[in-house]
Amino acid sequence: MSAVHAASTAIQGQSMWQEVVSGIDNIAVQFDPAQLKPNEAIKLFRSQLQGVTHNKPLQISPVTIPVCYDEDFAPDAKWIAEKLGISVTALIKWHSGMRFTVTMLGFMPGFTYLQCSDDITEIGRLPKPRQKVAAGSVGIIGDQSCIYSFSSPGGWPIIGRTPLPLFDPAKDKPALLSTNQSVSFRPIERAEYDAIAREECR
Repeated sequence: MSAVHAASTAIQGQSMWQEVVSGIDNIAVQFDPAQLKPNEAIKLFRSQLQGVTHNKPLQISPVTIPVCYDEDFAPDAKWIAEKLGISVTALIKWHSGMRFTVTMLGFMPGFTYLQCSDDITEIGRLPKPRQKVAAGSVGIIGDQSCIYSFSSPGGWPIIGRTPLPLFDPAKDKPALLSTNQSVSFRPIERAEYDAIAREECR
């Protein structure tokens, strides 16, 4: 568990904070200004951070996400493959063979940021963002990948798509993934993608 995640976990649920959100390298806390003045909030927050001890990592089960790398779902696969100097087939094998860690959820509910420890060539964002990226799309810009939880504009190069919903407000645990969780990708064919998607819609 990173220092940021350890600190966020330690102060969550403590009095005065309405919400505690950890980023990749920062923490945001929300408070009620009717109950706590800004300078008091700063003092309290600093005090709590100083008291943080590095706890043992939370035991979160790793998860494997099925991803279809069909060209209909991977509009930037050829572009990415060219930048990396490999074939599209090799790109799929390479991406699905890596292991990622969820660094944060943000941008929109369930949107997942993933970090890979491998040394990966920087791919960068698209020269021009798309007006619509489909929910479930998997993007990669280098050692970071992401999964779109809802259809939205976006500038990440897209390499595939998962049929699994990333966020369901009707569930006790709305977000499919959690910070600090280990994630890998399993390549699936279009037929399996469609079957899983139908099952998820029931």
